[in-house]
Amino acid sequence: MHYDLLFLHPPSVYDFRDMPWFPGPVARLVPESTSVFMTIPMGLMSIADYLDRHGFKVKIMNLCEMMLADPDFNVERFLKRADAALFGIDLHWCIHSQGAIEIARLCKKHHPNSLVVLGGLTATRFASEIVKKFSFVDAIVRGEAEKPMLRLAETAETMRLYETPNLTYQEKGRVHINNDMKVVKNLDMFDFTRFDLLEPRDRVMTLRTPLGPWKHWSIPVCRGCLFNCVTCGGSSYSYRTMLRRDFPAFRSPKKIVHDFQKLSEQGIDHVFLFQDVRMGGKKYWRNLLKTLHREKTNIKEVVLELFYPADDEFLETVSKFRPSEHIAFTISPESGAEDVRQAHGKHFSNEDLLQTGKLCLKHEFRLLVFFMIGLALQNRQSAMQTYWLWDRLLSLNRDANKQNLTDYDSICSSWGPMLLLDPGSLAFDFPERYGYHLRFKNFEDYYRALSIPCWTRWISYETKYFAREDLIELSSQFSEQEVNLYERYGIYSHQHAATERSLISMARAVNEELEHIIKEEDENERNKKLEKLYKAVKLRPRSSVPRKPL
Repeated sequence: MHYDLLFLHPPSVYDFRDMPWFPGPVARLVPESTSVFMTIPMGLMSIADYLDRHGFKVKIMNLCEMMLADPDFNVERFLKRADAALFGIDLHWCIHSQGAIEIARLCKKHHPNSLVVLGGLTATRFASEIVKKFSFVDAIVRGEAEKPMLRLAETAETMRLYETPNLTYQEKGRVHINNDMKVVKNLDMFDFTRFDLLEPRDRVMTLRTPLGPWKHWSIPVCRGCLFNCVTCGGSSYSYRTMLRRDFPAFRSPKKIVHDFQKLSEQGIDHVFLFQDVRMGGKKYWRNLLKTLHREKTNIKEVVLELFYPADDEFLETVSKFRPSEHIAFTISPESGAEDVRQAHGKHFSNEDLLQTGKLCLKHEFRLLVFFMIGLALQNRQSAMQTYWLWDRLLSLNRDANKQNLTDYDSICSSWGPMLLLDPGSLAFDFPERYGYHLRFKNFEDYYRALSIPCWTRWISYETKYFAREDLIELSSQFSEQEVNLYERYGIYSHQHAATERSLISMARAVNEELEHIIKEEDENERNKKLEKLYKAVKLRPRSSVPRKPL
């Protein structure tokens, strides 16, 4: 079948199935996405919808899910048979640096007369470098891509690339950077629920929850941010410098309700409403909650993102105007040490966070708390403060159970290593100012490192207190602390905890062996040793060691 535009979501690494591959803890905070990062950026859905509504034949192919679902799926054969005037590949998250480039290479190899285009935040940050160094990438669509992609589709046959705003491309050895288009003022003109344009979608839409496996989807509250978490490539600073956006563009309550209705009709049980609704102001979030409550859907659980602790007024309003039967919140304090947290750009206290936990228990909401390791200013002492806060949060469940406020653990907590600094974040652009030392300074550094099949070589930075080797060991220590806490609070049985500890010991030994193997100068000998180790430990792509679903 011929498509005007065929969008491709790549795995983080191509081809992870044909190599000895050691992803480690890279996907701990997004376990459902797996270590090859199966989840598509939501912008890919809105771009495809926008072009479809303007008369173009469009499809999104989640190559990552296809590769996971079928070990025998031949990506190159599939791309060779594909028929499209334009191939669009998302390079939004830097973890896809190697996978996106290799898929682009295959597209141009088999379709030299088609346009091969990349887009997303990482592609935007490194646009000029990518088109210079990778000649098979015809262009980068920088920033917001719906309208530029429409213009590119309209002119694809004549190759008038100079007519497309937000476009970076190379012609006759010279890089051209077209002018930026004005950003949209609200998100109501776009649709993020067009599952008919996405194939396949079964695995990426399945989510484990304490209440069972549910069909899941995410809907953005807005595009942009008011906050400046220093390692985030989607911060206010990053949107301003890379996308020329000074203020978030919100989706109206009416449109979000319409999204919920469409998702419900398509069998979705669980919705993550990402970006903090409070950024729109009190009038906005009250109107949104009232409208969702009034227009009933079959959505079983709604998860709301918190960028800072919630007060009783907000949680009381959510409880009064419940958008679904079950409500959960996510919040990422990153560190249990307040000075580390503030240096990261999050200005709230541990007591504020604990109070939010108590209020969530009062209103029978789940609260999912995530910590990050490897932040600037974090040292071994501040790591202990994170353990302490982690313990305090889990102890709130025990206190609530004693008071019969809940019969299950409403507050869950986990952690993840940062590993990769987001390109375009404050920490990436001004590392010394924010306490980081960059190991990867350009796109080629990310691409080359992620081509190495070992997560310990993907760490893109160091800090004042932790070198790369220290960050590797810190991951093992946090894994051990997690098991200790989970065993103490009954989340893990003694037998399960013992199994987890043995897995951590094995992972530590594997990491040490990998460090020796990677240093082997002879490529053939190195590959033989990697293959032998891979078979010995029987590793396969997975998100992390098994743990209770959050």
